[in-house]
Amino acid sequence: MTPAFKQQFSQIFSNYKWIFHLLFWGLFFALNYYRMVQGEIFNNPLFPDPYAQFTLAIFMFTVLFQSYTMLFWVFPQYQKKPKYIFWARLFIALLIGFMAYILLTKLLISNIPVMSSRPEFEILVHMKRKAMMYIFFSTAFIAFYYFVDIYGHQEEIRRLEQYKTQKIALEGSFLKSQINPHFLFNTMNNIYALSLKKSPQTPVIIERLESLLHYMLYECKSDLVPLENEFTFTNSYIALEKLRHKEEQCKISIDIKGDASSHQIAPLLLINFLENAFKHGTKTSFGKSWINMEIEISKKEFHFNLQNSKPTKPVNQVFSEYRGGIGLKNVKRRLEILYPRRHQLRINNQPDHFEIDLILNF
Repeated sequence: MTPAFKQQFSQIFSNYKWIFHLLFWGLFFALNYYRMVQGEIFNNPLFPDPYAQFTLAIFMFTVLFQSYTMLFWVFPQYQKKPKYIFWARLFIALLIGFMAYILLTKLLISNIPVMSSRPEFEILVHMKRKAMMYIFFSTAFIAFYYFVDIYGHQEEIRRLEQYKTQKIALEGSFLKSQINPHFLFNTMNNIYALSLKKSPQTPVIIERLESLLHYMLYECKSDLVPLENEFTFTNSYIALEKLRHKEEQCKISIDIKGDASSHQIAPLLLINFLENAFKHGTKTSFGKSWINMEIEISKKEFHFNLQNSKPTKPVNQVFSEYRGGIGLKNVKRRLEILYPRRHQLRINNQPDHFEIDLILNF
């Protein structure tokens, strides 16, 4: 038994599919037995024993042989090219099965003298009488096979969809969890820089960081959070950043329009954009810098626009253009997972400023 045959055998009969085959052949036998009883073939002097029993056995054997020949030899060719090989094999299987049935029944009849002399059992007449019946039952098996095959494919599709859903959920959780170390890394660097300067603002920043971490750890477990809560978080982060930057050094403008009370959003979705805006838009070597955040909320849409300044000629340090890094890659992937076909993200890298324009459909 070849590995290919073993695999094919497993596909046909595994996962309790063999039960469908047993049920089908049991029903097939019962229908044919009933057909012969209704046709008064049993206990009929015109059809003496053992004609009825043997003809039913011959029919079952030839149809079984033909059917599984098609399963193992014909149908696997369906997906392959050239197609004429499939149709040629199908024709051969049907022809051999039919001819085997006719010849075996003719051999049976020839051994029953009272029947062999009857004109309706001449081979051509017999073939003509049995052709439609044989084609009908062969078609019934093919239809049954495709029903079982389609059912199996549907089950496989459901399993793949379930796997895909679980994979996306796990990936979303992983991406969200990556925000925490990314955010912490940047904030801890800020605290470290202030501690070196022995800044009195260091304890205040640590206190604000504690409130931010509380939100991230305990209030962001679900896929969606109230939009108001997310704004509270982003405003706290901006307030934390303002403690590090003098107002005359960095101008921060925030404009929020619309009602946030009746909407929800994926948690920690905006923080990466804000982090990068402060990271790249407020370097001391830039001179006077600025950050503008505009948010417009409508019944069906959330529009987020964030712009930050960039130096045209960096002084005493090489400017690292905002390419997003891990943070931007994560937020792009989260948008694909949480807002499929319901978001538009435009990144505009101009010589003097950088812009993020995000539209979400509620």
